[in-house]
Amino acid sequence: MSNDPQENVPSGVPAENNSGTAWRDSLSNPAVLVAGGIAVVALLAVVVLSIILLQGRGEDGDTAVSGTPTPFASGEESALAGDPIVIGMSDSATISVTLDSPITLSLPGQQFNVQTQIIGADGTWTPTATEPATAVWVYGTVVNYVVGLPDSDENRALLEGLAPGDEMMLATRGGTRFTFSFNSRTTVPVTNRDIFAQTTPGITLVILGSEGTERLVVNGRYVVSETDNASGNVVGLGETAQLENVQLTVNSSTYIADRPEIPPGFALFIVDYQIQNVGLTALDTGNLQLSLVDNLGNQYVVSPLATQLGNFPTLSGFLNANQITQASAGYQIPLGLESDTLNWVVTNNNSGAQVYVTLPFTGGAAAAAGSSVSLARVEVSTDLTSLILGGQVTNLGTQPIVITESDVSLQTQDGSIYLLLSTNPPFPWTVSPGQTVQFFLTYQRPPTDTAVFRVLNQGFQLTNLR
Repeated sequence: MSNDPQENVPSGVPAENNSGTAWRDSLSNPAVLVAGGIAVVALLAVVVLSIILLQGRGEDGDTAVSGTPTPFASGEESALAGDPIVIGMSDSATISVTLDSPITLSLPGQQFNVQTQIIGADGTWTPTATEPATAVWVYGTVVNYVVGLPDSDENRALLEGLAPGDEMMLATRGGTRFTFSFNSRTTVPVTNRDIFAQTTPGITLVILGSEGTERLVVNGRYVVSETDNASGNVVGLGETAQLENVQLTVNSSTYIADRPEIPPGFALFIVDYQIQNVGLTALDTGNLQLSLVDNLGNQYVVSPLATQLGNFPTLSGFLNANQITQASAGYQIPLGLESDTLNWVVTNNNSGAQVYVTLPFTGGAAAAAGSSVSLARVEVSTDLTSLILGGQVTNLGTQPIVITESDVSLQTQDGSIYLLLSTNPPFPWTVSPGQTVQFFLTYQRPPTDTAVFRVLNQGFQLTNLR
């Protein structure tokens, strides 16, 4: 028998009323309420955990990653216009940028609509067919824009007809316009992946779908707009240019055409400059591309032979913080190059940032303007078939003058040009500053009584030739 106190149930009360009273009494007990709340929370936690586990098992196959990633997007969902590309995480939010894709490509006399296509996961570009006036852009190429044109006689003729100075323009969905200048044309294997390189700002145009194993490829270099020029990235001789954390000053430039080691038909142009790293970390100078560009847009790369003739060594290695050094960059250019100025262009291959230094060019026509030509002898050969001319060229300027066969001519008033039979000394003639070179030329005798003989920019009227 229990000794605990018992509550007596009044007589005459139904059994169900007895149990209901007991239930109400239990609800009024605080301890019972707390225990019930804990049980409910525990049950909800078990349900949520079960759902999470079931979802995780179902997604295991989708989240596994294997293989080598490609540098471009490989899914159609990434190519949708306006899709953000996640590029990093901050402490508070995801940082993203929206890719501004091209919509039109303008070439001389022709405009193309531009579609977006994806490079394959294996790195092979197999673009789908498009309309003749529709180009395709490789999604993700935004430093060097890679654009394909359908293979047709018209498009092939268009690319083959591009010349230095011709411009190409890309317009993007966001309204930005990028201008490029024709730089080079070549043929590469269809498996060549160098065309996708994103190291130098520019454009790469590719003929698509042609038969065989090679493709016609045209490269264009990015043209700095006038707005960019106004920011101080274009300077002159002796002025300091700022390229991110680098300061560059060209102290002198030299035109050389009379060295025996120079290949025939060429001259050298040497740039002596000072470079300073104003950043807080060391600079890898191997990331700097130094090029020379003439007025027609022809680009020349650094020549080791020419650089050796500079006043300073070539730039190499690392430049420590706040370090200053002197260096030279030499270039091999054509003899008789017609260009009022030359642009020395320094590009950071990692960022694409550029500076332009405009340099006076004293070679070619500028050097010829400082010459004096005299003609002392004109006679017909004893066999009456040729004309013998003798004279001299004096250099009154400060730069060497180089005279090639294209700088001399004999022609009549009807425009006929007569054959040069012999020359002494042989071409090229190099006339150093303050020096004189004597020459003798033998031409085919004109059938007319008069003709014009020309050396450089000076002409002589010849009479009584018959």
